[in-house]
Amino acid sequence: MAQELSERSELAPGVTLTTGEAGLPMIRVECGPATGSIYLHGAHVVEWVPVGSGSALWLSAVPYDGGGALIRGGVPICFPWFGNGPDGTRSPLHGFAGRLPWAIEEVRGTDDGVLVVLHLTESSATTAQWPHPFEATYQVLFGEKLRLSLQIRNTGTEAFTFEQALHSYFNVNDVAGIAIRGLEGETYTDRAPGAAASGVLSGPMHIVAETDRVFEGTTAPTYIQDTLHTVRIAKTGAASTVVWNPWSDKAEAMPDFGDDEWPWMVCVETGNVRSDAITLSPGQAHTMTTTITLD
Repeated sequence: MAQELSERSELAPGVTLTTGEAGLPMIRVECGPATGSIYLHGAHVVEWVPVGSGSALWLSAVPYDGGGALIRGGVPICFPWFGNGPDGTRSPLHGFAGRLPWAIEEVRGTDDGVLVVLHLTESSATTAQWPHPFEATYQVLFGEKLRLSLQIRNTGTEAFTFEQALHSYFNVNDVAGIAIRGLEGETYTDRAPGAAASGVLSGPMHIVAETDRVFEGTTAPTYIQDTLHTVRIAKTGAASTVVWNPWSDKAEAMPDFGDDEWPWMVCVETGNVRSDAITLSPGQAHTMTTTITLD
């Protein structure tokens, strides 16, 4: 598969097409400011390592079997719904975009690193679940910064509404010791067992138990302060932030999540979910971008 793609695609210097877990094709980037990897399956970024730093993205050590679930870790794409959708009945979890093969549109070097552009449109597999024509274009810049930009265009004749998220997993030294800043004063809902159903964050956020908080109507940058580094997550075209950690009991119950992996990760996700869902008229497009930097 990788050889066939290489024959059809012009790749930038330092970029190779290789095979990842479960035999899935992967683009591997090695450029001056960073290294990184992205699967064509789900347009799933699984690695970004700025020069002089460790890996910023967390990836489970449990092998991915290609059985239809999302890859656990990195940055899965959630579209056209988040979780099980606004009414809680949609399946599969987080939509279909992260489970389908994306096509290479462009791979080129830039002054800032390497830009990978992937493309997905409707098919019989998507219309069976969500009956709307669309074009999705995903631009990923691997460089000193990791910039992820997802554009959704309505190519049909009727308006549609969708949710979306870039479900980013980050490496941390100890999740119980981090502070998440930038969400102070924001209202959240939390679906984790035993958590308050909703509240207003009064100060920096700390993870002390299973956490599944959704902040709506917030566009400010978010910071993960850790002994490893500080991660800055900025966004445009996005009004939701989701913070997630499974803690011990849920991690043990998840077959694709190592029982002892939960202390080393946290998800701080950029999206438009629930009340922040996007409606597009025919011909309209919406672009959501997150830019991740390490300090």
